[in-house]
Amino acid sequence: MGSSCSRDNTSSIIPRWKLQVRHDQTVDVAVSPSMQEQRQRLGLCLNPSPVVRDYAAVSTQNSQFRKHMEDECVAIPKYRAFPDDPAVSSFFGVYDGHGGDFCAKYAAKYFHQKLAELMQVKHSKKKKRLSADESNSIRSNTMSTSSLDNCSDVEVDVLSNVDIERCYAEAFSSLDKELEYFDESSESGSTAVTCLIRKYNGRTTFHIANVGDSRAIFCCNGQTSRLSVDHKATNEDEVRRIRALDGIIVNKRVAGSISVTRALGQADEKKFITSAPHIESIEITSDDAFLVLVSDGVTDVFNDEELTDFVAKRLADGEKSITIGKMLLDEAKAQGSMDNMTAVIICFGE
Repeated sequence: MGSSCSRDNTSSIIPRWKLQVRHDQTVDVAVSPSMQEQRQRLGLCLNPSPVVRDYAAVSTQNSQFRKHMEDECVAIPKYRAFPDDPAVSSFFGVYDGHGGDFCAKYAAKYFHQKLAELMQVKHSKKKKRLSADESNSIRSNTMSTSSLDNCSDVEVDVLSNVDIERCYAEAFSSLDKELEYFDESSESGSTAVTCLIRKYNGRTTFHIANVGDSRAIFCCNGQTSRLSVDHKATNEDEVRRIRALDGIIVNKRVAGSISVTRALGQADEKKFITSAPHIESIEITSDDAFLVLVSDGVTDVFNDEELTDFVAKRLADGEKSITIGKMLLDEAKAQGSMDNMTAVIICFGE
């Protein structure tokens, strides 16, 4: 799972910004704290992030070909999962709906909250377990004075990669179960590709989790890596999984109707369309690194290397990520994309 490079319960703990950039001919940025205000235009104003050098999120309905916008995008530059979290964090996500926008909107509104709640629970359990272990050791006189003195040096307050990956998996499962209660999710769903970035003691780690065919593409020191998995009916592993469950693939679609094999929602096909995510954890050791999250409207016309080359060349020219994002979607249109498109560009380093 790991590798390296070297309901509306508003929480007062997590500052939230839904950042949605939509354009057809001219890109505008809309930042809104609620879905009702989602389309209010506020100009090109992004909140600074304590863990990344630069970032931007852009999207387009591509109205020449699509009557409705089913992509959703979330950027939370100051994502604090719980009050005593010693790490500083950011969260970004792209959700591409199919069969309607309900599941994508729901995930964009609630997924990061659910992840934060699970991280807080995990953190509390770790602290209680440590406290109990210390008490037991003291009572049994098995812990030396020097060991007690060094307890404060153990990074017990920081959630491990394994902790976060487990929280991620549970967040996908829990949100998916909630969606089953809504009629809108019976025949509709959403992909998800999300990135949680955490910085502590000078070390920056980011965690990618995805279902469906929205991608996370990473470029470090000029090398391109895909950190997500395309969960589609063209993926041989996914085809074997579905056939093992007595499902059928027709015309590269599950039951002849759905191209993705993992998604949030899609309740009527939940036996086959799982919400179990692919998860990667990466430690950043280079300032020459960036990550792009995109919906499949972009990757329909760009392969991974073409996309990172496009971004890298313009970063080298001194362009800001917001400008590059606009240029990327405009070029994707010119290359013939006929789908909604969303891209989040995240530049690491000081």
